[in-house]
Amino acid sequence: MNSNWKTAILALVLLAGVLGGCASSVKRADDPGKRQAVFSREDVVARDVTISLDKNAQAQLAENLKFSGERLLSTVKQALDAKGLLAKAPDSRLPVVEIIITDIRVRSNFAAIMFGFMAGEDRIAGEVMVRDAGGTELQRFGVTVSYALGGLAGGQDDARMGWLYESFAKEMMNELTGTAGVK
Repeated sequence: MNSNWKTAILALVLLAGVLGGCASSVKRADDPGKRQAVFSREDVVARDVTISLDKNAQAQLAENLKFSGERLLSTVKQALDAKGLLAKAPDSRLPVVEIIITDIRVRSNFAAIMFGFMAGEDRIAGEVMVRDAGGTELQRFGVTVSYALGGLAGGQDDARMGWLYESFAKEMMNELTGTAGVK
């Protein structure tokens, strides 16, 4: 009987790890005026996208060297461009998308493969703001994505980081275009 309980508890722990292995969320601004999707109209495109790290993320970067702001920025620009939401030519009248990374955690390859979700999660969190040409904030929301799976298939750095960058871009795009929750 004691062995059955241990097996059942282990199965529940493994199931919880699988079900909670990958997650993403968006937190909209408290100000209702900054919740309106700026890019929901076809005639609105972004002039540019910038990315920076706040002090917390800068401090975390020393322990999370596998995070690449350049790769995240490239993935986000690619997503905007694929939807036709990135200007082909510079135009100072267009809005700018600013991403400020606030939290980073990246497991080592060894920990991700050997311990999977038991080693914790990889995560990227940040604030996304859209500002008009004059600098006025039009839209603001937070994006958090995490990846806790591991093993040989899901523990490789490229697989984990690629999923995080793409998920961040997808959540951001859904919020910018007003398609969050739309299937």
